Amino acid sequence: MKTVFPEEAALAGENLELKARIADLEKAREVAAAIGAVRQGTEEQVDQYFCVSAGRLKLRRSSLDGAHLIAYLRPDEPGSRVARFHRLPVGDPDGLEAVLSAMFGLAARVAKEREVWWWKDVRIHLDTVRCLGSFVEFEARLDRIEDPREALRRIERLGHEFGIASDAVIAGSYAEMRGADAD
Repeated sequence: MKTVFPEEAALAGENLELKARIADLEKAREVAAAIGAVRQGTEEQVDQYFCVSAGRLKLRRSSLDGAHLIAYLRPDEPGSRVARFHRLPVGDPDGLEAVLSAMFGLAARVAKEREVWWWKDVRIHLDTVRCLGSFVEFEARLDRIEDPREALRRIERLGHEFGIASDAVIAGSYAEMRGADAD
């Protein structure tokens, strides 16, 4: 059954994304450095996903970036896909978590260490997700790359450079993967 999303005009940004499981984070770091990507740093993130009828709603706590409420729409299809999102800073994450949990229910909690790299307006995330393993995610900033075909070419090139096999590509989010709600 296809999900029908509410009006998307309120969503503030768009990324073209690809996420895949990887076996060797050190090799991925070597690839990122070899293609000229610039390492931005490493952060601890905890994402709490709430039960909503369309899209996804999560409260993210980041060791580097503070807390944000992130609402996003993205098809659950393997391969490159467009994610439309809105990201709001949160001053009281504990209070907001309590309200959202009471109103909607908590669907999953995902804890990860994320290493962030930049390459030609594409973020490269090297993620170690608790209870799930290692992943790479590419996010092409569609507000910075005028031609969506160029964004797709960049994502495809990164997939090739990192040796991403089609069976390693993840269709959904970490929240839907088995064990994602375990810390």
